[in-house]
Parts: sequence; C-alpha cells; structure tokens
Amino acid sequence: MRCLIVFVIFGRCFSDCQAQTPPPPGKLVSLQIETTLVPSPATVDVLSPPGYEQLSEPVPLFIWLHGGTSGKDFLGNRMRSFIESAWATGDLVPCVVVAPVTGASFFIDWHDGTNQWDTFITGQMLAYMRKHYHVIQDRAGTVIGGSSFGGQGTLRIAFRHPTMFAAAASMAPGFPAVLTLEDWDISYFDADVLSDHGARFGSPVDRAFWRRTHPPTMVIDHPGKLRESGLQLLIEVGDEDANGNFRSVELLHRLLFDAAIEHDYHLHRGAAHVGRSKHWRFPEVFRFVSRALDPATDTDPDAERHKLRAIQRGRYQPRTTNELPLTPVRFEKPE
Repeated sequence: MRCLIVFVIFGRCFSDCQAQTPPPPGKLVSLQIETTLVPSPATVDVLSPPGYEQLSEPVPLFIWLHGGTSGKDFLGNRMRSFIESAWATGDLVPCVVVAPVTGASFFIDWHDGTNQWDTFITGQMLAYMRKHYHVIQDRAGTVIGGSSFGGQGTLRIAFRHPTMFAAAASMAPGFPAVLTLEDWDISYFDADVLSDHGARFGSPVDRAFWRRTHPPTMVIDHPGKLRESGLQLLIEVGDEDANGNFRSVELLHRLLFDAAIEHDYHLHRGAAHVGRSKHWRFPEVFRFVSRALDPATDTDPDAERHKLRAIQRGRYQPRTTNELPLTPVRFEKPE
C-alpha cells in the first residue's frame, strides 16, 4: 500500500510538471528596414515558430498591429506568450508573426504625406517578409490582426485592402462610435497624440480624408467591395470594456449586418479591455485565423440537409441587405 501511495504521488507530480512545462519558444528578432515611406529605419519585430528553419513548406504570414503604445517590444512583451501557447495547443497554425513598430500612427497614410504607414505595411514590409522569410506568397496565406489601437488599424487596413488578406481579426478596436466628423470627440487624446493631429488628418481636419479612414464610414461607402471580397472578418469586444469600445464594435456589427457583409461578431460577457479575459479571447481569435488559413473544402452534410429542409418549407432566404423596418425601440435609462 505504501508503495502504491508513493507511485500515485509521483504520478501526480509528474503530471503537474508536464502541465506547467512552458511551450517551446519561437525565435524573436528585431529588424531595421530602410524606407522613405515612414521615419527610417522602420523597426519590425518578427516571431517565427519553433522548428521554423526545418520546415520544408512555407508557412502563413500573420501581421499583428500593436495597441496604444509606441509599439516598442510589444510583440515580445505583450503577445509572445499568447502566440507560443497557441502554437503549442494547436489553436494557431505555425506561422511567422510580424509586428511593425509604428507609434501613434493610426495605421494610415498621413494627410501631409510624412508618414505612409498603410503603404509601408501593405507594400514594402509585406514584400520584405515574403522575400526574406519562407512564407506563403499570396492572399491565402496572409492574415492581419490587432487589439485596441491595433484593432482599429486592422479594420482601416483590411477595409482598404480586403482582397490582400485571407482574414482580419479586430479585438476591441478603439475607433469612435460616430458616423460624422462633428461627433468625433478628441478631448481624451493626450498632448503627444494631439501634436500630430493636423499632420494625420489635416488642419483643419479634411472631412473627406477622415471619412475614407474611419471604419464605419468605410463600410457605408464601400459595402459591395467588402461583401464581394471574400475577406474573413472577426470583430470582438468585452461588454465591460472601460474604454467603451463595445459601442464601436456594436455600431460596426450593425452596419456590416445591414450591408449583408459576412463576419464573426463576439460580445464577451464580463470581459474588460485588458486582464484575464485575454487568456481565453486570444485562443478564440487564433482559432478563427487558423480556420481561415486552412478552410474546409468539403460540405457539411448535416448543414446541407437542414438547408434543404428549410428551402422545402419556405423558411430559407439567401443573404440580402437588411430590409427590416428601421423603427428604433427606446428604452428607459436604467437608474
């Protein structure tokens, strides 16, 4: 009996050690790319998966846009552990992750031409990665994502170039939940951001330029382009986001729904902007990206049988733009 107890204790300790073993690390490097599009040299951090050098087949390229910081060391300090864990569990397919360090760029080509971050990311940086890394060379192997400020950037870039990416995943994007420039409240920006406000958007703000770079109005102005692009899109947010970004994502979801633009929309109950919810939200985002990179090629027989019954019984209607009457319901404000 004493031997059996020792054996059981040893087995449990061994299992605990296995469970606590950290996932195998990838390889993180910081590159300097000479460019005329943005302040040069541009810093680009790259994380390649374990065993990358031994892979015979090219792997996907995952562009990750940093949150509301300078972006310096964001991939290594904020994202690396989530990505490596997802590789270890299979939630994320082996891929090369590239993260440009952009500062308060808004991930756009600035109005005054001094910072062309959209062009750099989708042009020079993408071309550099495809030339120097063993990655898939076309849209089918290229995805983009980001959280918060980077979630906003993901939408700006993906909506402008929807046929460039297999998928775009925007977590808690921080754009204002407005449709007009007059309703854009910039009072919460700090002095460093405001100092370049005119350079980014014009001084005074160029209305047409702002509209071309604002995610909700990009949907309103180009629904057909997005609908027909085939872009796999995920937008997600927590309903306790202290920045109120759930309002932004809900607005965007309604616009996408009304325009019949296919997308995944996740409102996470009890999730905040930061904190422990990221430990289950990131795996969900990575699984979405992985499905887009390796889509199912066969039909789902159960789904096909259900669809046929729906057609036979008159319940099925092809996806169309929303034709429901726009009669808003007004609720009393909770006390």
